[in-house]
Parts: sequence; structure tokens; C-alpha cells
Amino acid sequence: MYRRIWMATLAVAFAGALAACGSSTSQPGAAPTAAPAAVAATSAPAATAPTAADAPNAAAADAPTPAVAAPSTAAGSARTFTIVPEQTEASYQVQEKFLNRDLPNMALGKTNAVTGELQVSLDGKPSGKVTKITVDLRTLTSDQSRRDNRIRTQWLESEKYQFAEFTSTDAQGIPDSYTEGQEVSFKLTGDMKIREVTKPVTFDVKGKLQGDTITGSATSKILMKDFGFDPPDVAGMLTVEDRVTVTINLKAEEAK
Repeated sequence: MYRRIWMATLAVAFAGALAACGSSTSQPGAAPTAAPAAVAATSAPAATAPTAADAPNAAAADAPTPAVAAPSTAAGSARTFTIVPEQTEASYQVQEKFLNRDLPNMALGKTNAVTGELQVSLDGKPSGKVTKITVDLRTLTSDQSRRDNRIRTQWLESEKYQFAEFTSTDAQGIPDSYTEGQEVSFKLTGDMKIREVTKPVTFDVKGKLQGDTITGSATSKILMKDFGFDPPDVAGMLTVEDRVTVTINLKAEEAK
């Protein structure tokens, strides 16, 4: 009698486990997995009511199997650092030309209006993950106010498209281990959004972690035409190269 009860209970439990895993192992046209269990349970000879001595065993057989907890992936597996805007600078650098000849200086514009977060894994390996870095393009200033005004209203149109956003998607060349205070170099790939265009961009990154502070720099070269606008051109006399060097020198502190 006990053997029949045990076999029926095992059949029900096995059918429930398969159902929980989905029907991907079922053959096309096959009956639902739970059906054999139902048949096994109903076709067994009727059992007499258990005695008082049998009750503990019957209760144990009927009790649901405790669920096994999934591995924990709770937040806190990485340290999060927030950019300090007043100690961070985003800049552009581009070669200007006069009558197609390089001028002695490069045009340089910069801003401290930078926000974002970085992450470092707790196992001592820099993850290279950036949730997002945002730069307010309206605040870019150079040594020429006329240039800045044209960038805002005509070329970059930053009065209309206010922010540039970068979100990382991958990192290459990250070391397998890290010692605090050590400067590391790696490449950080992600999506850059300027105006209404998003393009993949790769930054060359150098940085280090000291205590609760990250300092470093990231540099990349982009083409203006890739983001939907032409390089500045003043009557064909003063022009600008399409290629722009974008640099972020940053300081980030651990979020408390």
C-alpha cells in the first residue's frame, strides 16, 4: 500500500517539475506531460484510510517540496561613482582653415556641465560600465563668442538639441585584476547621441581608483557629418575640418 502511494506521489511531483520547466521537451502532438501522472494516480487501487500511525508519513509525503532560492544577483555587486561636474570638463578640438590652409591654432571649446555615473565591480576588476554621461552643449565656450553663438544657433544648433549623451555598451582591454591607485588604459565603446542621431563611438580611456574617487580621461574622434550637420563654413574663406576630437577629463566620487 505504501509503495503505491509513494509511486503516485512521485509521478505527480515529476509531472509538476516538467510543467515548471515548460513544454520544450514535449514532442509535437504528444499528450500534456501531466496526463500520465493523473492516470497513474487514478488507476492505482483505492487505498484504505491511513491509521493514526501513518498520519505523519502521509503529511510528509503531501507537503510541497521547498523551493530552491535562485542565486542572488542583488544590487550592490558593483560600486557606483557619480561625476563631480565642477571638477570635470568636456571639450572639443577642431582644426580651422583659412582659404583651405591650416590656421596656427585649433578651435577649442569646453564646459563643466557634465553629469553621469561609472561603475567598478567589487571583485577588484574595473567593469568599464558607464550608465550614461550627458554634456550640456549649450554651455560650450571658446575664445570667440561669435563662434560660440554660431555653434548654438546655426551649426550644432545646441539651443534646439541641448545635450550630447554617451552610454557604454562594451569595454576592451580591461585588466584581469586591479590594484588601487594603479592607472589603467582600455577602450570603451558605446552609443553617442548628438542632435537626433545616435552612432557607435569608441573612447580611449585612462583612469584610476583611489579610495572613493575615480579620476581619468576619455578621448575619441568623431565626424560632424555622421551626426547630421556640416562642418562650419564662413563664405568659403573660413572652414573647419569635419573631424572633431572629443575629450572628457573627469572626477567621480562614490555614491553614499
